[in-house]
Amino acid sequence: MPATRDPQSDRTDRTAIAQGDGEATSVAVIAVGNPIMGDDGVGARVLERLEAGPEADRPDLTLANAATTAFFALEAMSGCDRAIVLDAIATGAAPGTVHQYRYVDGAFAGEIPEMTMHDFSFAEALQAGREAYDLPGEVLILGVEPKRIEMSMTLSEPIEQAVPALVARVREELPDRPNHPPQADNA
Repeated sequence: MPATRDPQSDRTDRTAIAQGDGEATSVAVIAVGNPIMGDDGVGARVLERLEAGPEADRPDLTLANAATTAFFALEAMSGCDRAIVLDAIATGAAPGTVHQYRYVDGAFAGEIPEMTMHDFSFAEALQAGREAYDLPGEVLILGVEPKRIEMSMTLSEPIEQAVPALVARVREELPDRPNHPPQADNA
């Protein structure tokens, strides 16, 4: 079972599995956003699907919900080889559009829109966190263009429809598991 945890709780040791080439890889998949603010909760919804799927049996994964606190996200990814961050990101594109941004070795490959987490922008937190945390060399941010960010416990229709594509995109980014064929999303 992956190390599913609340980043506010005590630190969980990272467990990595050996890949075919003998190297160990650990990945943190981290949801950010506020699930009581409508589409801002898309990351948590994707994380729930992963927790209910084959990822639940992967010891090389840490699945965490950082909510709206950037430093909880940094804590969750600290010590991992890679991280995937899930969030709603407003750029003006059509609702449900999936955005992708890569942070490699201390810099974003291109421009990244503001990802405010109430306490810090996520980009600023990554830069500041390099001093205090053992951050991965690569962070992939997968964001969905929201339709509405307002008090609601439900996602809008275009965002709900984007969830399976986000789950599939996360799975594409995970390292292969030896002797384990890929599994479809039944969630």
